[in-house]
Amino acid sequence: MFALRTAAARALPALAMRSVAVPRTILSPAILARAGSAPLARAFSSAPLTWNKTDKDLITVLESEIKHEEEQGEEVPEYITNYLKSSPFDITDKTGSDEVILTRKFGNEDIKIVFSVSDINSADDEDDVDLEEEFEDEQQQSQNPSLSASGEDDVEDEGDDLDSLTFPVRCLITVSKPGNAGSISIDAIAQDGAFIVESISNIKDSALATATTSEADWEKRGLYSGPPFAELDEELQIAFEKFLEERQIDGDLANFVPNYVFHKDQVEYTHWLKDLKGFVAAK
Repeated sequence: MFALRTAAARALPALAMRSVAVPRTILSPAILARAGSAPLARAFSSAPLTWNKTDKDLITVLESEIKHEEEQGEEVPEYITNYLKSSPFDITDKTGSDEVILTRKFGNEDIKIVFSVSDINSADDEDDVDLEEEFEDEQQQSQNPSLSASGEDDVEDEGDDLDSLTFPVRCLITVSKPGNAGSISIDAIAQDGAFIVESISNIKDSALATATTSEADWEKRGLYSGPPFAELDEELQIAFEKFLEERQIDGDLANFVPNYVFHKDQVEYTHWLKDLKGFVAAK
């Protein structure tokens, strides 16, 4: 018996080796490579499907938003065209640009007013919502007079209602004269049908006054801008406001600026949506 157990014990290692050798032969390096690559191949093949789906979902949402904006119309509203017809200012408005520039001649003076569309974001959230709803209501009434319950009276009041579409828009007003007279640079805010002057700077170099580079802006910031306008003698404030009004930097212009910003913001937003859709849809 002992001899049998000893012989069996001696045989166990050989059997164990043979039993281990079988899986080693089955799980050869080639098989392991194929087994290891299978999950990776499945993950890779599913990724493009997810990516394409999110793109399609985004394009669908963009198309819906574009349709909504286009229903509002991109035509310049009548109250804006009417102002520009009677105004001495020429307007420069490039698609895709945040800035709008108004220019005019007054005697020997060159007047330039620059304001930014991004100032629409300075409105309070609640005021901005009310502003947009009121603007859309007025557009719908102008396109469908039958929607107005009070008939012609509402149409007559439309101009007054549109004048109330206002929010603060910062304006940089530059008045330049030839020769060594230089320029004055006026920081003001157009709001509620008036220009609120904040400061007035004397700039001897007219080229510097009208330059729009970051270097020029930095240099202008280093110049003395005088005391805050509100702290000036009241008589001086009144006289300077009349100086601006004579150049038609007045209440009509102060109403026009925020209204134009609102219109341009809608147009630029539609173009932005279309550009974004074009990028996402590009192959």
